[in-house]
Amino acid sequence: MRRKLWLLFIIIPSVSYGQKIETICKPEILNFTKQTYNAYHQNWGITQESQTRFMYFANSKGLIEYDGNHWEVYELPNKQKVRSAVAGIDGRIYTGGLGEFGYWQSDKTGKLTYHSLKALINDPSFAGEEIWNILPTSEGILFQSFAFIYLYQNNKITNLSPPGNIMFAYQVNGRVLLGVIDKGLYEFKHKSFSFIDNSSFLGKESVNTILPGRDQTIVIGTNRGIYLYDGNDFQPFNTTTNAFLLQNQLNRGVMLNDTTYAFGTILNGIVITNTQGEIIQHLNQKNGLQNNTILSLYKDADGNLWTGMDKGISLILINSPLRYYQDYDGHLGTVYDIALFEKKLYLGTNHGLFVSYLQSREADFQLVPKTQGQVWDLEVIDNQLLCGHNNGTFLIEGTQAKQISSVTGGWIIRKLKKHPDLLLQGTYTQLCIYKKNASFQWELAHTVSGFSAPVNQLEEDDFGYIWVNKVSKGLNRIKLSADTQKMDSIWSYETPELKSAAVNLCQINKRVIVTTNQQVLQFDPDHNVFEPATNLQKQLGPDKARKFFPINPSASFVLKTDGTLGFIEKDNSIKEIPMKKFQWFDDYENLVSIDNRTHLICLENGFGVLPENLITSLLSSTIQPPVIRSIVPLDFPTLGQTFRTDDNYPAFAFNYNQNSLIISFSTPHYGNEAKYSFWLENSSKGWSNFQTMDQKEFNNLAPGKYIFHLRSNLSKKETQLEFEILSPWYWNQWSISIYVLMLIGACIFSYWLHLQRVKAHQERVRRKLEKKLRKQEEESQKEIIQLRNQQLEQDVIRKSEELANSTMTLIKKNELLLQIKQEVLDIKTELGSKSNSSSFKEIIHLLESNISTDHDWQIFESNFNRVHEEFLQKLIHEYPTLTPSDLRLAAYLRMNLSTKEIAQLFNITYRSVELKRYRLRKKMNLDTDVNLGEFMMKYTNGN
Repeated sequence: MRRKLWLLFIIIPSVSYGQKIETICKPEILNFTKQTYNAYHQNWGITQESQTRFMYFANSKGLIEYDGNHWEVYELPNKQKVRSAVAGIDGRIYTGGLGEFGYWQSDKTGKLTYHSLKALINDPSFAGEEIWNILPTSEGILFQSFAFIYLYQNNKITNLSPPGNIMFAYQVNGRVLLGVIDKGLYEFKHKSFSFIDNSSFLGKESVNTILPGRDQTIVIGTNRGIYLYDGNDFQPFNTTTNAFLLQNQLNRGVMLNDTTYAFGTILNGIVITNTQGEIIQHLNQKNGLQNNTILSLYKDADGNLWTGMDKGISLILINSPLRYYQDYDGHLGTVYDIALFEKKLYLGTNHGLFVSYLQSREADFQLVPKTQGQVWDLEVIDNQLLCGHNNGTFLIEGTQAKQISSVTGGWIIRKLKKHPDLLLQGTYTQLCIYKKNASFQWELAHTVSGFSAPVNQLEEDDFGYIWVNKVSKGLNRIKLSADTQKMDSIWSYETPELKSAAVNLCQINKRVIVTTNQQVLQFDPDHNVFEPATNLQKQLGPDKARKFFPINPSASFVLKTDGTLGFIEKDNSIKEIPMKKFQWFDDYENLVSIDNRTHLICLENGFGVLPENLITSLLSSTIQPPVIRSIVPLDFPTLGQTFRTDDNYPAFAFNYNQNSLIISFSTPHYGNEAKYSFWLENSSKGWSNFQTMDQKEFNNLAPGKYIFHLRSNLSKKETQLEFEILSPWYWNQWSISIYVLMLIGACIFSYWLHLQRVKAHQERVRRKLEKKLRKQEEESQKEIIQLRNQQLEQDVIRKSEELANSTMTLIKKNELLLQIKQEVLDIKTELGSKSNSSSFKEIIHLLESNISTDHDWQIFESNFNRVHEEFLQKLIHEYPTLTPSDLRLAAYLRMNLSTKEIAQLFNITYRSVELKRYRLRKKMNLDTDVNLGEFMMKYTNGN
């Protein structure tokens, strides 16, 4: 199928409008600020180590290393500015600064360490020289200041004497050339310098770059322009380009490929020219660079251009066929659709419809009158351009717009397969039918009756059914009547999943496909249901699709939920498109295919150009597998190991207490954003999902051997690293043997000890039984005595209660006798002289002799205390101010006697009893809410 696809492109004419669109676009620029690489603004030199493919930058803070994911800064011993950096074929990174030059090489831990070479120089003036240029040659490494050149070879330094103050030396076409101020161009060979004939005029100019040209010519760039040197004469490179470079001060240059050069200026960024000197592109701060002052240029192994500037680092993806047109001033707005029609490029945006002629390298987009506002859809149908607009639908003729429908919101319009003379359009409210008028121009014919819903996507399947995606309301399958005036039938698919705003409708390989938030579904016409599209999901792997963009029956682009774009051919796995700075507009993402060779991507601030040949290169390209950069114990960072390549990782062993590890990794391929999947054998169950994370932490690994598997989305090969977590010293092979012997000895000792314990146990049991029998006998005696004591105590209490009751009876008897005495006295008084005094006296005497005295109270108190556990003694101890009368009242209250009974006992009135109670309460400091009777009945010492 792939061969058929490319065969189709062969028959396309060689001049493509897609190529013309590319000329108005610029390569993607990736900017790295000083906050990103954690060093200073200025970057004086750039180089790449061939084996590791790591990038190195000569920065004012030190040497910067970049592996595609991680930045690291290495400073010189005296923290000088690094003015130059070059990677040698020996794997060393040579650098130079003020009074210093040497090389960096990895140590046994994988970190770069610096080896200074200045000790090999005996010239004291070297301390004031800055090494601005380093050039590897066949004779050795040249370290160059503006006054001296030092040749390093076989660990020896030779101080060369140039013919004067010099500019940079360059190696071109096997020759080493350099400009000498006030003299001209010289060639370095066999440790000597020879003058280049006819170059004396260059002594008045500053030679800032020397590059190879066509047919063994040499391109020489100075502060006044560029010259071509053919071995005899010097000719101006290009008048227009020279004027630009003269005005903006040429500073650096690099050959990108056989047909293009890049020249960096001090004042106005970078220009890219062809071999004739014509400016192809101009890149500066206005269109993507961080700064206009270019201090260094370097083409990496992938053919992309690195730029060191007075402020930051930029990577220009020259070798990527992807190009972008960015609307930096916000004139165009967000692009929703694109169309190429009659050699003009049309952009439908939220600001209106814009048009530009494809006649120059610079685009000049102008607004088409009457189209201000939201443009949704651009379609070229039967050589007519239709524009679906917020205000209706327009027919576009050149730079003029003619409204052919006032139905608002022309979202999508398609030609019907069953009715090729008609168009079907989805709008904000209804479905519209268009046909051609007498002038063969499309115009609105009618709307489909019986249908009213917003439709932003529609498809017609091979059975003639119309599929419509109603915004956030689900899907409908419609059968139109023969005259398309109405619907013959309609089927609704309105499950919660299909009613999501993220649902997208398309056709792939003649199957109706729907993407949702969770999965990809395909329609099964036999069962009238949507089912998982297993083949597509298998091609996607663990990724989830957001939207498909079919470009032919067997190939599609797919936008994934993470914002990346992939390409899928039938029965092939997905191939990711290397796009980093994608600015899709959510829910309205769009990719438009034009002239069968070029695909345009609608962005928030412009559009991108994706040529078809990119797909070819992606299918055939090979990118090296990811590199494991380091493995570091979490709590022991100094014991970590750093790696620089993926060749033959050694096996590592960590102590048992170093079982929490961080493994870092990278991919030194700088044009693509790498995502990683990993699996730790003997720990994880399987591969993880692809993620942009560049390190993985494993905690509390058990002792054992592990294999860390790593792969990226850019390479099919995986990288492996073996390591081991050692067992603790108390659980190794020797210790386990000792433990076994100790266990056997312990068992024997335990058996002997068991026998001894059995004997001792038997003896203890015998003694215990004897002691138990004696104890039981003693306890029986104690129990008998205790029972006797309890019985006696109960008898005492019972007798005390009886005595107390009898005493109370006696007291009441006394009270009765007192009453009788009083009655007798009253009778005597009434009788007066008539009474027999002697009889009355005898009666009174008899009564008085039978009335109890205080002795009765003492008996009562003694018995009362026996019954109530010395209640009165405890009460008078706590309240010493109580009188005997108070104590009697307290005793009566404890016996729960009523006021009437207490009054009789005291021979007083009820009121007097209440007065006594009040005085008793005051003496005991009781609150008024406390019931005095209840208090006495519950009273214990300290209550």
